Amino acid sequence: MVSGFLSSFVSLPFDNAKTKLQKMKKGPDGKFPYKNIFDAMAQTVSKEGFTKLWVGYPTFYIRIAPHVCITLVAQDFLTDHVKRFRSKN
Repeated sequence: MVSGFLSSFVSLPFDNAKTKLQKMKKGPDGKFPYKNIFDAMAQTVSKEGFTKLWVGYPTFYIRIAPHVCITLVAQDFLTDHVKRFRSKN
């Protein structure tokens, strides 16, 4: 669960910025509000505050943590079996 917490914590700001990029529309001047993902993150921090990069964290954690846990368990299982197979040959 710790790995799920950390992966969610690190990836959520990028996911939030990606969502803003996907939903952005041209303004009245015909320009998009964000240039790239880092510009979206910088504008979020400057307009809304640093903590707004983690908006929706509980929901994101519930979605991502099981995926990370299953992935790590499967990786350990497969690594163990590959090592056993290689040691037999």
